[in-house]
Amino acid sequence: MIAQPPAGYCVDQGASAAQGGGAVVLMGRCSGDTAAVPALITLSVGEPGSSAVLQSGAKALSDYFRSPAGRAALARDGKAGSVRVQQTSVVDGALVLRVVDRAVGDYWRVIFGLRGRLVTISVRADDPAQGRRIVDLAMAAMRQANPATSE
Repeated sequence: MIAQPPAGYCVDQGASAAQGGGAVVLMGRCSGDTAAVPALITLSVGEPGSSAVLQSGAKALSDYFRSPAGRAALARDGKAGSVRVQQTSVVDGALVLRVVDRAVGDYWRVIFGLRGRLVTISVRADDPAQGRRIVDLAMAAMRQANPATSE
C-alpha cells in the first residue's frame, strides 16, 4: 500500500514505521510550502484483512466510539473521560469523527477500509474547519494512490 499525503504535505520518513503487515506514517507540511495549512497528519494502516472490523457498518462503529470503551480506545491516556466525540458522520462509506482529547486537543479522524486493510487518518490543525478539509483530502489521496483491485 502506498502512503500518499495530500498535496502540500510530505511523509516524515524518520518518524514513520512499518511493523508486520501494518504501518504508522507521520506527515506534515512540506518544507518551504507556505500554501499548505500547518497540520500533523497521522496515517495508520492495518495488516491485510484488518478492514473486516468494518463489516458491522459505520453506524455501529460510530456508536462504539461514543461508548465508554470506544472513547477509551481513542484517548491518548486510555481513559474514556479524557475524550469527547464532538461529531460523527459517514462520508463515502468512511466514518469521520471530530474528537477532543485532553492530551492533544481537537482533531479529526477518518476510518475506512482500503484494499482489505483498515486505514485511519488523524489530522490536527489549529483551525478545526481546516482540519476537516485536510482529513478529506488525505482520504482522497490515499484512495487515489491505492485503487481497488480484483484481488
